[in-house]
Amino acid sequence: MTLFEKLEENLYDKNELTRILLEFDHMLESLHNHGFCIYDFDPKKIILDQGKLTFNSFKYVLNDIGVSQNMKAINIYQLSKIGLMAYNNTLVDGKMNQEHFDFIRNQLEKFNSQGLIPEDVYEYYEEIFRRLNVCYMNDYLLKKEQDKNSNQNTNVMKKSLATEIGRAYAKEDNEGAFVNILFLPSILTLLYLIGLIIYIFVIK
Repeated sequence: MTLFEKLEENLYDKNELTRILLEFDHMLESLHNHGFCIYDFDPKKIILDQGKLTFNSFKYVLNDIGVSQNMKAINIYQLSKIGLMAYNNTLVDGKMNQEHFDFIRNQLEKFNSQGLIPEDVYEYYEEIFRRLNVCYMNDYLLKKEQDKNSNQNTNVMKKSLATEIGRAYAKEDNEGAFVNILFLPSILTLLYLIGLIIYIFVIK
């Protein structure tokens, strides 16, 4: 089975599309780390290895003369283009030039006009085409999840701290009330005794 066929049978299953694209992204990063780049992104030339994307899936479309940062970026743009089109129920060969890039950048909202692209993935494409922050999809989504968890932990800590401060104030208030309850009657009793002594010994 080719990648084209795999994508074609899952065009209307957005969760499976996302899984396939993340798998491709992971393989792309691994290939780059080993000094390879993909010179042909035609999904019909990428063969699944027992239903999965492996190094062997790309052996006919690889370039092993060394990979530059520029080639890494082009490969990431090519994969992003395939993803954008697949979410919109269309398959393309992934070719990327300045004209393709400018078209996608200017029409990005239209690619998601019906909300076909998962929110986090769409934000990744904005990062790639709008902010020119070239990164792998797996890395972007992982960092976003870590940031989200970090913010949640911070909020929990703030709530916990506020609760502890509240308890401390409540404790102080309770202690103050306890002191008042004991102190005021004592003062009143003492004043009563002084008044009684004055009355008995002085006034009489």
